[in-house]
Amino acid sequence: MPTARGFFTTSVINSKIYAIGGALGTGGPAFRTVEEYDPATDTWARKADLPEPRYLHAAGVVDGKIYIIAGSWQAYTASPAVYEYDPATDTWERKTDAPTVRSWLSASAVDGRIYVIGGDVPPKANVEEYDPATDTWTRRADMPTPRGALSTTALNGKIYVIGGTATTAYNGLSTVEEYYPNPLVLDFDGDEIVNFKDFSVLAQYWYQDQSPFAVHSVDYEHLAVLADYWLKEVLPDSLVAYWKLDETEGGVAHDSIGGEDGFGPPDLLWRPEDGKVGGALELDGIDDLLYTTFSLNPADTSFSVFAWVKGGAPGQVIISQAGGADWLLADPADGKLMTELRSSGRFGGPLKSQTVITDGAWHRVGLSWDGATRILYVDGIEVAKDTQAGLAGSQGGLQIGTGKNLELGSFFSGLIDDVRIYDRAVTP
Repeated sequence: MPTARGFFTTSVINSKIYAIGGALGTGGPAFRTVEEYDPATDTWARKADLPEPRYLHAAGVVDGKIYIIAGSWQAYTASPAVYEYDPATDTWERKTDAPTVRSWLSASAVDGRIYVIGGDVPPKANVEEYDPATDTWTRRADMPTPRGALSTTALNGKIYVIGGTATTAYNGLSTVEEYYPNPLVLDFDGDEIVNFKDFSVLAQYWYQDQSPFAVHSVDYEHLAVLADYWLKEVLPDSLVAYWKLDETEGGVAHDSIGGEDGFGPPDLLWRPEDGKVGGALELDGIDDLLYTTFSLNPADTSFSVFAWVKGGAPGQVIISQAGGADWLLADPADGKLMTELRSSGRFGGPLKSQTVITDGAWHRVGLSWDGATRILYVDGIEVAKDTQAGLAGSQGGLQIGTGKNLELGSFFSGLIDDVRIYDRAVTP
């Protein structure tokens, strides 16, 4: 290689290898150098430099182009910048910045999208998906083990995350984790059970190159998996907590996803036949509630929360976070859906809708947050939307049927059913 260096990336396009960026040591400074190696002739050629010096970055290849993502330009720096390199024209183009500023990261491409994983010391667990076709980013589920200086590789539609470091002491990890970005679709019609409706939809798109439900073509692989899950419940991968509230007695509501059960008074009133989806929990508006150990820091991630409710009164809270904010509640003035989750800055404020939810009818209420935009939903319809410069953080457990500080008047009086938390922004 003409330029001696480390901490660079290599990518292959049209049987040629592109060595990009790098530095002589961990302290930098970084190079802008791009060199192409042709194994057929065992020769090197200099190519157009990176627009900015970069090392400790990540690279991914999609549709004959190389994407250089994040990294550093010298010691104790990091950048969110993304650059696209087209070997056919030997040109660079700046693309949308990555959501997370980091270095010591890794990336792998699956089904035309690049998955940027981990990084930094102390390490991150972040996983973000970049779609070159739309130049957009999406937050995906964090990997179980935070790590930097890691290696990733894609095989058969899955990404394998291998090794890395876990602390500032640079002690190496032997941990290997498998990530499946686009698992096979089973529940084609979205009703969360595999049945004849799904078989009918599968047959409609049989062996077509594209379907509305998956990146993969619908084929015998789907048929075999569908048979394995026949008449079984299939829940979305992004669902991280789910209280069905179908219990019949006692003071415990079971979480169907992560085991973060909810706990309340032993004499809670369950309505097995009166829920919107199966049974429901009826709260008295005095001291009934469910406290859970499930915790999601709103400052750290995209998320959504949804629940069915019937009844309630102005000022009463559906979902809150202990010591944090009231996530979903009825406006104290008129019973319209609102949220108090907001930025901690001086421009932060509640988001209020114009839709009353305390009219005695069943309503599915929800809030989604994608890292920049808050959206409130009632019965599948967007009823309020704005942007915030982040959300205030909290580590408290989630509470169902009461306010963040158990305030008098915040306890919900009515039925609550099917409470769901997702780790991404969901559109109902």
